[in-house]
Amino acid sequence: MDSRFARFPVMARAAPSSQQRGARRPLFGVPEPGVAGVRGAQARRASRFGSARLSARLGSAQPSDPAPSARPQRFSRPPRPPPPCHSSRETRPSPLLTNGGCGSRIVMSSRPTPANGADDSGRDLHAAVRARLAAVPAGLGAFTRALDISMNNITQLPEDAFKDFPFLEELQLAGNDLSFIHPRALAGLTELRVLTLQNNQLRTVPSQAMRGLSALQSLRLDANHITSVPEDSFEGLVQLRHLWLDDNSLTEVPVRPLSNLPTLQALTLALNNISSIPDFAFTNLSSLVVLHLHNNKIKRLSQHCFDGLDNLETLDLNYNNLEEFPEAIKALPSLKELGFHSNSISIIPDGAFSGNPQLRTIHLYDNPLSFVGNSAFHNLSDLHSLVIRGASLVQNFPNLTGTVHLESLTLTGTRINSIPHSLCEEQRALRTLDLSYNNIRDLPSFNGCRALEEISLQRNQICQITEDTFRGLVSLRILDLSRNWIHEIHSSAFATLAAITNLDVSFNALTSFPTEGLRGLNQLKLVGNLELKDALAPEDFVSLRSLSVPYAYQCCAFWGCDSYASLHTEDSTLQDHSVGDNRGAAGRGNGSESAERREHSQVIIHCTPPTGAFKPCQYLLGSWMIRLTVWFIFLVALLANLLVVVTTFAPGATPSTSKLLVGLIAVSNLLTAVYTGVLTFLDAASWGRFADFGIWWETGGGCRAAGFLGVFSSESAVFLLALAAVERSLSAKDPARSRKGRRRARAQVRAAAGLAFLGAAAAGCAPLARGGAFSASPLCLPFPAGEAPALGFSAALVLVNSLAFLLAAAVYSRLYCALEKARLRAGAVRHVAWLIFADCLLFCPVAFFSFAPLVAAAPVSPEIARSVTLIFFPLPACLNPVLYVLFCPQFREDWGRLRGRVARGGAGPGSPGSRDSQGGRGDHTPRPDHAACAHPRAPLALCDCCEALLLARPAACGLPGRSHSCPALAAAPCASPEGFWFECGSQSADEEDSFVSDSSEQVQACGRACFYQSRGFPLVRYAYNLPRVRD
Repeated sequence: MDSRFARFPVMARAAPSSQQRGARRPLFGVPEPGVAGVRGAQARRASRFGSARLSARLGSAQPSDPAPSARPQRFSRPPRPPPPCHSSRETRPSPLLTNGGCGSRIVMSSRPTPANGADDSGRDLHAAVRARLAAVPAGLGAFTRALDISMNNITQLPEDAFKDFPFLEELQLAGNDLSFIHPRALAGLTELRVLTLQNNQLRTVPSQAMRGLSALQSLRLDANHITSVPEDSFEGLVQLRHLWLDDNSLTEVPVRPLSNLPTLQALTLALNNISSIPDFAFTNLSSLVVLHLHNNKIKRLSQHCFDGLDNLETLDLNYNNLEEFPEAIKALPSLKELGFHSNSISIIPDGAFSGNPQLRTIHLYDNPLSFVGNSAFHNLSDLHSLVIRGASLVQNFPNLTGTVHLESLTLTGTRINSIPHSLCEEQRALRTLDLSYNNIRDLPSFNGCRALEEISLQRNQICQITEDTFRGLVSLRILDLSRNWIHEIHSSAFATLAAITNLDVSFNALTSFPTEGLRGLNQLKLVGNLELKDALAPEDFVSLRSLSVPYAYQCCAFWGCDSYASLHTEDSTLQDHSVGDNRGAAGRGNGSESAERREHSQVIIHCTPPTGAFKPCQYLLGSWMIRLTVWFIFLVALLANLLVVVTTFAPGATPSTSKLLVGLIAVSNLLTAVYTGVLTFLDAASWGRFADFGIWWETGGGCRAAGFLGVFSSESAVFLLALAAVERSLSAKDPARSRKGRRRARAQVRAAAGLAFLGAAAAGCAPLARGGAFSASPLCLPFPAGEAPALGFSAALVLVNSLAFLLAAAVYSRLYCALEKARLRAGAVRHVAWLIFADCLLFCPVAFFSFAPLVAAAPVSPEIARSVTLIFFPLPACLNPVLYVLFCPQFREDWGRLRGRVARGGAGPGSPGSRDSQGGRGDHTPRPDHAACAHPRAPLALCDCCEALLLARPAACGLPGRSHSCPALAAAPCASPEGFWFECGSQSADEEDSFVSDSSEQVQACGRACFYQSRGFPLVRYAYNLPRVRD
């Protein structure tokens, strides 16, 4: 742009909000004339313009200079002779001096200046009085040149208000409550050049008061309530050059009053309610250079509305309601800067700017453009900047023939699918090219655009970068290829980009990345290329300062991981790291390369995403203490759960419902142990160099399978534990169920267990449905990773588990309150209580660290979070079988029965001790050592507790001296009357018996009952409600 317009406002700005539309920008490059804020009028103006609008308008106090410094013959007032710098009065320096030197503007108190304030030498005295005055101060010096009484409470100007200031050149009355100005209030101010009346309560232009101001050059009437301009308003203002009428309530252009201003050079009618511009509205303003009409409601421009504006260089029509292209601009041959963005224009016709050969800048973005004529921008030889945004229906690249001096070209948000091959042959001066948000598929060679410094091609459909695409662009500094479909970049595509510093190829489909020619690169973005899994070599980027890669493990090659754990935390999104020993570097250079690497090691590099506890560079399990603990948990959980599963589901045994649930919980815990074992073996296999395996592990099927295993096992264990608590509670309420009722209960428990497994499987499959996106670490478990789906899934799991534990605790608390003290000592009751208490206790830390990322006030160290996850997540799988073994006597019975069968060579359907399909007592094969066992079809009068004891010690019947209870074997079967609860834990008995009875004492009682029965003694009912054996 021409230097004389360097101070003009730039029209290319963002669309204002409802409040910003009222915030008037500095017009014509003229500083605001001394208004630091209008206190008296602010409250009144805020109701109309908004507080933000008012404060933005006022700005800070500055000396007024009504004309730009350039182009003095048209814009500047005649130079004032320098005042003498001597003074007969000593002036105390004030801290509020705004201009230094002899003619300083002094902020004085409300006390009038003495009459000798200006001596006979005639020096200028700038008196600025801001003391909440209600009237024009009297007694000031007659030689006062500039008077600033802004921001006071002056509501009216009486007749001859300034008769004592015949030499006044600048009068500032901004920010008062002026609503009336007497027609002769400004009489006698023949030297007045600057008059500011903005931010007052004027409703019309004080035409009579300004009639005699023949020397006036700058008039500010903005931010009032002016609705009309009398036709004789500006008569006599033959030297007026700058006029502010913006931010008022005008509904039309004051054509007749403006015709009285032939010397006017700058005019603003912005921020009004003007809806149309009539023909010949500015016909007498042949000297006008700047015209601002933005932020109105203009819908129509007449064909000849700009006729006569032969010297207009800047036209601002932004933020209006124009629906058609303003053809009237063809009458502006001197136009250099045109802005009509943020309108409703849909068509730019061919030859639209044929009458504006001097155009240098066009801003037409934010219009719903559907068509741009092929020759719309022909032969604009002075055009330096062209911006077209949001033309969603434009499909062809505009023809720029004859427009050879473009320096900046922006075509975004269109449907352009190709770039002409002749672009760089015609636009050799192009420096900035922005073709983002289009449908471009193929790129031509930019070899001819050697002046290009910035290229933006993001969000297109580019698939490939060839060797010649960017060849010869020696000045290119910034290249943005992000969010395309690029899957291949030639190895020499960047070889000639000697000046490139910023390269963005993020969110593409790259599988490899060439590094030739990028040694001077400062910023590199590769994030989003999920198939790019190879490590980068630090020696290829000696000047790199910022790096963004797809995976955190690729940052390990750019610093030492040992120092990272003590200096940084994972929750930082951008962190500084000193390049260390480069353990992940692939190659080893010679001596010069080693020296270069040592020099590069002192450079601070910002690398994202960061490594840390959940993205380790060396060891998956971290410290030796965590590693040994995890190994111990794995081994104990594996062996103990195997033991419980074997004893529960041993061949030939039909487990009761309670035992079935215990066995299924052991199966779930066994799967958790397998998941933990996978992590331990992975840590051992990647010892000291986990960064080389991390990417492949996290993105492979192994991590997904491990994650499914971990989630499925943990969720199923929680659901089954809650189901076991409910089953125990229901069994206690109905202890005397019939055989049919027990079968129905067994079927219901099996169905509920199946539903629990289905729910756990659904939870485990949810991350797989999103490609493992919920897993943010090599532990392969769903963690809150900052995205809404991952956060929601983790929170849902924690809430579901919490509800399950709460249900189990509530049910068992109620059971404890209902049962008798003797029954509370039952083995199964104690066992399930221990399970619920232990699992709830171990679940709390996992739940806390799952919810911690959702609470900003609860920062958590990643090291602690990883340690808690590695230990407390598999710990219930280790404790559950241990608690079962230690606190449930049924395990000892099952273990004894299993040992007995193993000692006899295995138990099967036809072997001793086997059961029938209904769970009743089976027939024993004859044993040669005992006569009572010689009849294979004879029923056994032996209850299950005795049978379990006999199977545990199979030699008891074979020893005559210890067979005191063997005569009972030939008696009637040990029947169980319907009124009794327990049946000694037999498999044909009620399923609850094995959990609720104290088996050790009951076995002794059962043995005594069999002994008494064999001798004809009466039976004794014990506290454990033993079944009576019928005679």
